[in-house]
Amino acid sequence: MRLIRYTLLIIIMLTLTGVKASAKGTVSPQGYMFGFVANFSDSVVYITDIQTVDSVWYDSKTKFLLGRSNYSNQLRNYFSEKLNMPYRTCIVVFALNRKDIEKKYLKMKKLYTVKNAGRYDVKNLTESEFRFKPVNMAPVEEQ
Repeated sequence: MRLIRYTLLIIIMLTLTGVKASAKGTVSPQGYMFGFVANFSDSVVYITDIQTVDSVWYDSKTKFLLGRSNYSNQLRNYFSEKLNMPYRTCIVVFALNRKDIEKKYLKMKKLYTVKNAGRYDVKNLTESEFRFKPVNMAPVEEQ
């Protein structure tokens, strides 16, 4: 009887482990994002336009953008190399649909233009100045 219980317990544990692993890494044909750049010893902050990015990888369970650090590094490299402004803090805000990203964008913009009016100089980066490139987060197949 104990052997049957332990066997069933092991089967259930293996099944649950398999379900958890399959929830990772979903690709969407497109996603929306914008970037925010600040240096906390400076009052100038930059916000990019909302951009549509093709083939965006995200965690299907949490809707968290995979490769987020790669996208923020693209923005950081742009500021370091093109604008000669190293040591900037760069974040990327992501959503799967346009309505959600617009809501997040307006909230961020309002925080720095209305609530803290006069404290920050907010500059906009257009899509012609900076464009996010898709990041491939597909798992590498083992050989």
